[in-house]
Amino acid sequence: RHPDNVAASLFGGFVGTYLNELKPEDVARKEIPLSEVLPAPAGGVDTGIRPPEPPMAIGHYRKFNWAPEIKAIAIIPDFVVPTANARNVLPQSYSREDVVFNLQRAALLPAALGSSPPDPDMIFLAMQDKVHQPYRKTLIPGLTEILQFMTPATQPGLLGICLSGAGPTILALATERFTEIADRIIAQFASNGISCQWKLLEPAHDGATVAYN
Repeated sequence: RHPDNVAASLFGGFVGTYLNELKPEDVARKEIPLSEVLPAPAGGVDTGIRPPEPPMAIGHYRKFNWAPEIKAIAIIPDFVVPTANARNVLPQSYSREDVVFNLQRAALLPAALGSSPPDPDMIFLAMQDKVHQPYRKTLIPGLTEILQFMTPATQPGLLGICLSGAGPTILALATERFTEIADRIIAQFASNGISCQWKLLEPAHDGATVAYN
């Protein structure tokens, strides 16, 4: 039930999605033996159980523009935050003010990332969050400090910074000085005894492709 991941993998680029309201039977968990799905020798066993038909037309997607100057720096700490733990620290409810704060920025961010030349102040503020980062900082040593001291005003080339998904990877968007930005974030993690690796990434605009020999 993650159309954001599926659409980005299939279509590539900078993609927004949403799910329609689904029927209870469409969201019910369905399981069949792997031996029914996998080919021999791992599978190929006829259990008589057939894979369920997937629901059709369950959502929509839209590809947004991505300014060509923007690259993504992924800082990957050498530890794991289990998804269950990352979800458990989130509150059961949010204040109206915090929800409005995030919705305003989510509405602006696609336009900001598609504008060339990029506006650092707009992108930085549009990447602010009150829904998950304040709660997940307890799971990621150094996150609070990184989000506080890494700004366009203190780091030339930086556009915005956030926790990537549930973490612990940090995502920084930038137009230049990529190594310098990565080194500063890695140094903060190192002060907490955490080693990291980093990668410089760009959107894969082609999405899934089929190659024929």
